[in-house]
Amino acid sequence: MSSGSLRWVIPLATLLVAVGGCVYDGDDRCSPGQVSYGPGLCACAPGAVLARVGCVPCGENEAPGAGGSECVCDAGFSRPAPGQPCVAAPSALGAACDEAGACADPTYGVCSAQGDSAGYCTRECASGDECEGGYACDTGAASPYCRRPPLGAGEPCETDADCAGTEATFCETFVLHQCVVQGCSAAAADCFAGTQCCEQLAPVPLCLPNGAC
Repeated sequence: MSSGSLRWVIPLATLLVAVGGCVYDGDDRCSPGQVSYGPGLCACAPGAVLARVGCVPCGENEAPGAGGSECVCDAGFSRPAPGQPCVAAPSALGAACDEAGACADPTYGVCSAQGDSAGYCTRECASGDECEGGYACDTGAASPYCRRPPLGAGEPCETDADCAGTEATFCETFVLHQCVVQGCSAAAADCFAGTQCCEQLAPVPLCLPNGAC
C-alpha cells in the first residue's frame, strides 16, 4: 500500500472535530467559511480556521497554522503584538545557518542546526509569547528555542507528489487534503505545536491537528 492511499476509520465524534465542527442544515449544510466534501459533512475552506460557529478566513499575510485552529503569519512575517496584523518580520529570523555562532543578530542569535543538518537563526524562549512569525517555543528541547513550522505543512495537496521536497511529505487525503509530517513519535512529542502524533495510523504515524487521532 502506498502512503498516499492510506485510509483509516476515525470515530464520528473525532471526525467532527478534525474537519472543523461539521454543521448540517437542510437548506444550507455548511456555515460561512466552510465547504462541503461529502453528504452532510463540512470542513473549513482553504485559508480559513475553525471558529465557534463555522470558520473564519485568515487575513493578509496569514495562513492556517499546523493545528488548523488559528491563523499564523506567513514565512517572513510576524505580529508586533498578539492580535495585531502580520507585518514583515526581521530578516535575521529564519536565516540559514549551519553551526553555533553563525547567527550574528543579537535577537536571533541561536542556530537550530543539529549535527550535520542545516538550520536557521532563531531565539531562545520560555513560552510561545516570545516567538514570532508562526514559530512556537519548543520547550522539550535541551535549550528551548522558537521552532519554525514544518516547511510545507498545511499546503493543499491531492497526492504525495504535491508535498515532495518539503518537511511535510505525506498528503492526507481522507479529511484535510493537506501536506502533513509523517514518521513522528508520540513518546518524543516531536510534532509541531497544535498537532499530535497519531501512531495508530502505523505504518505511517502522522502529525495531525490535536484531537484528530
